[in-house]
Amino acid sequence: MEKISPRNYKPVPGADNDEDSGDSDVTLTVRPRRRSVQQFLKRNLAAITITITWLLLILLLLVTALIATITLPPVRQAFSLEHPSVYSGSHHGGQRQCLPAAPRTTLSCGNSTQEAEALGCAYDPLSACWLHRECPHDFVKEFTQFNNGKPFVYYHDKEMTRQMKDYDEVGRNINGFYWTSYREHLVHCLYLLRRAHDVHMRGDRLDTMLADLEHTDHCTKMLANWLRRPDPALDELGTQGRTHCFMSCS
Repeated sequence: MEKISPRNYKPVPGADNDEDSGDSDVTLTVRPRRRSVQQFLKRNLAAITITITWLLLILLLLVTALIATITLPPVRQAFSLEHPSVYSGSHHGGQRQCLPAAPRTTLSCGNSTQEAEALGCAYDPLSACWLHRECPHDFVKEFTQFNNGKPFVYYHDKEMTRQMKDYDEVGRNINGFYWTSYREHLVHCLYLLRRAHDVHMRGDRLDTMLADLEHTDHCTKMLANWLRRPDPALDELGTQGRTHCFMSCS
């Protein structure tokens, strides 16, 4: 009787790509995840599309607003972070201030005495014009008292036959003009230049005369011409200068 020998069962070698085979554990765990992501996208496709659309729309609006702020002056003023009443340099004790970022409403005095009074204006002796009460009236007192505490003398005519009694009559005279001394004219220029400086320092309103470069040139030339006149008192030694002075500008 033949002896039955046990079969030699050799182990079957595994495939080289067992890890990538479709029957591996890894494949079985990944496939459900991929299906879940796809299913999520399918279920929420509409909501995702709407969200992306809104984000693109908001981005477009921001870019448009930025371009408008840079290119259009009215929009640039609207987006300005400065308040109209706030100026760069909050005090004016020797510090220069800038004018307000936003333009102010013009305070007009019309074209007649009646219109000026109705609009809230008063005669300003220093500028010899009607000026709104809310406009700067600096150095009026200094101007009116410069002539030894008395008003300057004004006349209706060049022949000096009809004198005006006060500044109110000067401002209300129907001729629309007056005659006065050179001294009055020089003092007018002197204190108007000082008014312009103080108004600029505090960022206040500029009236028509202060903003007029031609008038400023006229006043400086007027003062220069009179200083060129021969006057022994002007050549007397009376001024001491200082050279140990170091400034800065900004």
